[in-house]
Parts: sequence; C-alpha cells; structure tokens
Amino acid sequence: MFDSDKYKELWQTISSNKARSILTAFGVFWGMFMLVAMIGISGGIRDGIMAGTDDIASNSAMFSSGMTSEPYRGFEKGRGWSLHLSDIKAVETAFGDKLTHIMPAVWPESNLGGSNKNTVRGDRAGGYQDIGLAPAYMEMQPSIITKGRFLNEIDIREARKVCVIGERVLSELYRPEEEPIGTTIRLNGIYYTVIGVIRATTEQVQIFGLPDEMVIIPYTTMQRANNSGDRISFLTVIADDNQDISELEDKIISLLKERNFISPTDETALYHQNVKEFLDTFRLLFHGLNTLVWIVGLSTLLGGIIGVSNIMLITVRERTREIGIRRALGATPFAIIRQIMSESLLLTLISGLIGVTVSVLLLGAADYIIGTSSHQDFIFRSFQVNFTTAVASLAVITLSGLIAGYLPARRAIEIKPIEALQDE
Repeated sequence: MFDSDKYKELWQTISSNKARSILTAFGVFWGMFMLVAMIGISGGIRDGIMAGTDDIASNSAMFSSGMTSEPYRGFEKGRGWSLHLSDIKAVETAFGDKLTHIMPAVWPESNLGGSNKNTVRGDRAGGYQDIGLAPAYMEMQPSIITKGRFLNEIDIREARKVCVIGERVLSELYRPEEEPIGTTIRLNGIYYTVIGVIRATTEQVQIFGLPDEMVIIPYTTMQRANNSGDRISFLTVIADDNQDISELEDKIISLLKERNFISPTDETALYHQNVKEFLDTFRLLFHGLNTLVWIVGLSTLLGGIIGVSNIMLITVRERTREIGIRRALGATPFAIIRQIMSESLLLTLISGLIGVTVSVLLLGAADYIIGTSSHQDFIFRSFQVNFTTAVASLAVITLSGLIAGYLPARRAIEIKPIEALQDE
C-alpha cells in the first residue's frame, strides 16, 4: 500500500541539505547521462556503417591474382600471372551446383581509380572509378536503379559500348533538367551510351567502390578497351545459402592454384576475401565497442554511486541520535535498513532518470538535425535508444541506488540505542 507520509519523510530528509544532495546527485546524473549517450552514439555509428550491408551477398568470396612468393614447377618466385575466363569456366564446372552466381570484374589498365579526369561530356569532365562488371553485380551488392536499367547478358555477349553511371557522375556531368538515358559520354577516349543511373544503398561498406562515383561498362567491353584478351581482374562467387562459403573458398583457391601452376603453400600469389568473414569482423568490432561503452559508462556511474554512499554514511553519522530514538521506540533493524536504503534509492532514481531523460532528448535532437540535414555524408545513422537499453538503464539505476545505500544501512543498524542516545 502506498504510504504518502513515508515518502514525504524521505523527501524532507533529502531536501534538508539541498546543496549536498544536488552535488551528490550530479555524480549519478552524469554517469547515467554518459552511459546512455555513449550507447546512442555507438549505435548510431554502427547503424551508419552497417546500413545496407544486409543486402550484400555475404555468402560470397572474391579472388584476384598477385605475385608468386615461391618457386614451383620450374617457375621462379616473383612471377606475375592473371586470372582468365577459362578459370571461371573451371570453377563453374567444379562447383556450379553449389553457387548461384559467378561474376568476373575487369579494372581499366589506365587511369585506375579515376585519379584523372577520365570522363568527359561536352564541356564538363570528372575523374571517376571505371570498371567492367557483369549483371551479377546487382546480386553481389544491390544498388538502387534511379533511371534506365543495369547491364544485361546481351550487353556482355555483344560487348556493347554502353555504361551505367552513378548519381554523383550524373550531377557533375549533367544539368538538373537533362535526361541522361541515351546520351553519350567519353570514357578514357572511348564513347559510351548511358543506359542507366544507380545509387548505393550504403556508403560505408563497398565491394568494388561506391556506385555513386562509378562508370560501369560490360566487362567484355573493358577487356577490348584494355586489349587484354580474356584476362580478368577479379573473380567473385556467390554460394547457395545452405553452403559454407569458407569451405568453398578453400576448394576454389586450390583449384585456381593448380590451374595456374602456383604452389599450394604460396600465400601471396592469390588474393582472396571472404565477404562473410569481412562483415563478421565489422560486427565483432561493434560488439567490442558496445562492451567498452558499457564498461566506461558504468565506471563513470560507479563514481556517482560511491559519492552517494559516502554522503549517506555522513547522513547516518549525523542522525545517530535519531536512529537511537527509533531503535529505543521499537524500530526493527529491517525498518532502519529500509529507511536508509529508501533514501539512497530515491536520490539515485531521481538523478539517474534525469540523466537518462536529458541524454535521450539530446540524442533525439541530434538525430533530427542529421535527418533533416541536406548533407548525406554523415557516418552516423539513427541515435535512438532502444527499449532494451532503456529497461537496462532503469535496472542499473535501481541497482545503483540499492548498492549505494547498503553500506550506510549496515552502519546504521550497528548503532546501539544506549550509545546513540548519549551521542552529542
């Protein structure tokens, strides 16, 4: 049953020394404020970086050629070599029933990375990442098609001089009112017809580069532009969901090394990246960051709890005579413990809840500012604190109040009534 007199008494005790209570409460306020704020910020960073990664084909792996570091079958170490379309055919023959897509990619042999102004349209020019891809790219890393279409198999088979451009390329080479589809641009001296415009679903985790800043052409067309025959720069495979990509990765590595006369123990000749392991590393990193946030936040809160406990010890010392009178009038040890711990809990709850509220309001304001900003290059995403965090914060506040009041309460029941009544 709710006893209003009891809570009035608790409040009067706390408010009898306002300055001391406020300074004590500030430690708990600051601890809870920092804890919730850091949880919200770390969550915003996590969501910002990992946004869109659910669309990436995580059950996939990429392979590219390097330089051999061991002599093998009469070849000296330091030999350069290349992947070929025949390697794709061999992988498809050996593992096709376990794979959903096999995708080649071809980098340009000049202006790699778009460091120069390799793309021209009329009197406008820019430096963009140009790459030769296959239609399966949209399975590997889905992007939003804002205009036109993406590459198709006919574009690949006929090595058409067509391209898909990113939204940044569109905004820099075209005026706002211009329609890009069907127009031509000059890429590394060769004219291509624009067939589509794409935009990335996430800007933080990219496989071959940010689509918004890319000019994508059929990989067969890139091979002709490079005069590179059937050589490819990357081989990407996407496995069935019920397949272990790590196991397949090891088998594909063995196959490619055997076909290209590379030592099975050569670790540098064939570069490979397991996308699932890559994304799992990011998730593990954020799990560690979240753990660190809780450790730092709770450590800050611990300082506030110690402050409350010390003040409650001082309060018990000041109220020795009062506690003695209560004991002489029949108050049980449990009643004294409940009184002291209730005061500690009330002080901690009020200051802690204020800290949580202020933190949530500031996070909400920051989230609103970023959401309405015209700049879309923020690494942060939603700063909102979820329900689980709110419940955990309430549990932490309650536990903190009980911990802060336990030692003073134990000290209070050790006071003997006779000694307390004689205390001056």
